[in-house]
Amino acid sequence: MAYVPAGPDEERIVDERFIVTFSPGAHFWSVSVGRLRLDPDGAAAAVAEVRGFLRARDRASSVWSVGGSSTPDDLAARLTGLGMELEGTSDVLVLTRAPLHSAAIFEVREVRSLQDLHAWIEVSAQGFGWSEQDLQDERARVPQTWRAGQGNPAVSRLLAFDDGRPIAAGRAELAPEGLFLGGGATLPSDRRRGAMTALLAAAWDEAVGRGTPALVTYGGAMSAPILSSLGFEKIGEMVHLIDRL
Repeated sequence: MAYVPAGPDEERIVDERFIVTFSPGAHFWSVSVGRLRLDPDGAAAAVAEVRGFLRARDRASSVWSVGGSSTPDDLAARLTGLGMELEGTSDVLVLTRAPLHSAAIFEVREVRSLQDLHAWIEVSAQGFGWSEQDLQDERARVPQTWRAGQGNPAVSRLLAFDDGRPIAAGRAELAPEGLFLGGGATLPSDRRRGAMTALLAAAWDEAVGRGTPALVTYGGAMSAPILSSLGFEKIGEMVHLIDRL
């Protein structure tokens, strides 16, 4: 998040100890805390400060992402001791050459209409297994999301289609060094057919066209092996912790 510009519908607090990004929505991932550089005796104070930011904005939770460059070395354990719970772990993966496999049978295009945006949300909801509350929240905010997207060329929402039917969705955020990929999801009924590979190939072409041939993403236990088979290389690990007020 230190290298991806904040969108017009986001708020970012940059501190030498952390970066907090507030995105629309009520899900805990709507508030992310990263680039953590805390003093050994400063974790409790930093957590209290960020919790104050959340309360002032009527937010109930956040996700803290602890990586290999976070300090102190035992930060994840310290945050757990302050009441946070494990959300999950992921590999940090980077691609600096064309994906090894092609999936040209699927059409991939950017979200370019309200209808596309609705489809992107529905595919994401089914792919990630969103709760009904989160889905209804996303649906209700479609007009605001659309307006924010129109004014934010740094974010590209992608859809993969099979004969006109949307089956996979992803999000690419543009940075000076390359593209950060997030929110990759495929309909459960259409997994293992190459739709996500098609999305990655389209994102790679976008990165090359911009003169920044690099893709960066997170990979969990299920997706990391697939991404590695496409040519992504592991450069680090992240521990994600949920902080609930």
